[in-house]
Amino acid sequence: MSRALDKGVKVALKNGNHERVFEEISSALIQAHGSLLEIELLGQSHIPDADTTLLQDVNAIAIPKLRLVQAFIVARRILNEHLVHGKEVAEDRILRATATILLMDAEHLTAANTRKRLISNNTSKHEHVRELLGKEKYFIDSLLTSRLHRHTKSPVLWSHRRWLTAQLGDLAAAGDLAADIRDVVFVSAERHPRNYYAWCHARQLVALSATARNEPQRALLDGPSLVADAKRWCFSHHDDVSGWMFLLFLLRAWTGEAAGVFSETLQLTESFHWRNESVWYFLRNVVATGAVDAGRKQQFEAARTALRAGTRDGSLEQRALDQAASWVKFK
Repeated sequence: MSRALDKGVKVALKNGNHERVFEEISSALIQAHGSLLEIELLGQSHIPDADTTLLQDVNAIAIPKLRLVQAFIVARRILNEHLVHGKEVAEDRILRATATILLMDAEHLTAANTRKRLISNNTSKHEHVRELLGKEKYFIDSLLTSRLHRHTKSPVLWSHRRWLTAQLGDLAAAGDLAADIRDVVFVSAERHPRNYYAWCHARQLVALSATARNEPQRALLDGPSLVADAKRWCFSHHDDVSGWMFLLFLLRAWTGEAAGVFSETLQLTESFHWRNESVWYFLRNVVATGAVDAGRKQQFEAARTALRAGTRDGSLEQRALDQAASWVKFK
């Protein structure tokens, strides 16, 4: 979402009940449903009437940009009163304000850190702290998976989620890490292709599973199932190199899955004539790891040669296929 405001919005901001708008939007953001919130921001073409703040259908929320800006004005004032002027503000109101600010600006580090501080300063029983962390995780996951282009690849939000995961792990309440990868990382990576921060977080979740309670990795994470999930994601997004590199990362941990995934990938590559660098970078790396036998190496070379025959001289596709051959031979 662009931060620029046109003249019509500027004029509209001079009028209206900003406090009421803030209360309605912040109330929607702190709701909890059976599934994550699906938040969408409506652009300049959607001009709300005086009585409309947002549109909502169960967990789906659509907010006009004008209304969000109105709510942001109030939220920023509340946060400044709390941090700069030392005014005593109710915890719930601060959480509402910072939630609104993060929806407006995914990189607002002060808002994210304020939320961390409120949770960390809570000295209640573990059950209450766990509840607070669970609510925070629900909100952050909603931002990361909604159709909000800036939020899905926000380093601030992904860092905040990493902190939440660590806190939950300390309470032995990390939850289903494989589900986190499927339902948060995969969705966010689909919303924003080549999502470096999302895939780094997936690796961190796998590492957390390996170290939690000093138990073996395979005892806490179903490797073959996760490999199958990642493979399906990559097959549906075959030009996303970040996804393929995560799949390669998993195959290095669960080497027994490598040969089968390699064969299936190579078969699809031949069937759909995939010549892009992403998939061939994956295939050549699997060959180089020594995880496939001589027969599969021959299939690799045969498929590469056949697909190269259909490329134009000097094209990017031809270059990717040539690099795959020279790199494997070099290794």
